[in-house]
Amino acid sequence: MISSASRRKSNNLEPGLLVVLGIFAFIYPVFVSIYNFFPIFFGLCLYLLILAIKRENIPMMVICAVYSLSLEINFSMPIFNIIISVLIFYVLIYNRLRLWTTCEHCISVISVVSMYFIYFLTVFIDDKIFSTTNHSISFDWLLVFNIFIDIFLVVML
Repeated sequence: MISSASRRKSNNLEPGLLVVLGIFAFIYPVFVSIYNFFPIFFGLCLYLLILAIKRENIPMMVICAVYSLSLEINFSMPIFNIIISVLIFYVLIYNRLRLWTTCEHCISVISVVSMYFIYFLTVFIDDKIFSTTNHSISFDWLLVFNIFIDIFLVVML
């Protein structure tokens, strides 16, 4: 039997909050694809996925993966590209970044910017490999606005 002290130490979320976050993960990307001025929270999702992997928080990993897959489906992007980008970042960069600096805000900002860069790079490579043009990302002020909102929210965590 698990004692209440060990239950308090776990990183798992309350069941009610898991349900609310799960509903948000399914519904919000639909609204983002309909209303273009809603923030995407792409970088926030990726950073939360990195933290969930680091802390071995399975429910949060699932919620972030569902949110990222829902974003990819609603924006007609290549499936699992977000998760592949996060794993590339986590394996190749994140641990070296943690050794390089101990400033949590610096780590979060560099993480979000580099995960955006890795994702755009994987989308570009996917476009070149499969010779498609419908996945191309247009770099406009709305994208820059979303990147700044993600950086702000990740720093506020």
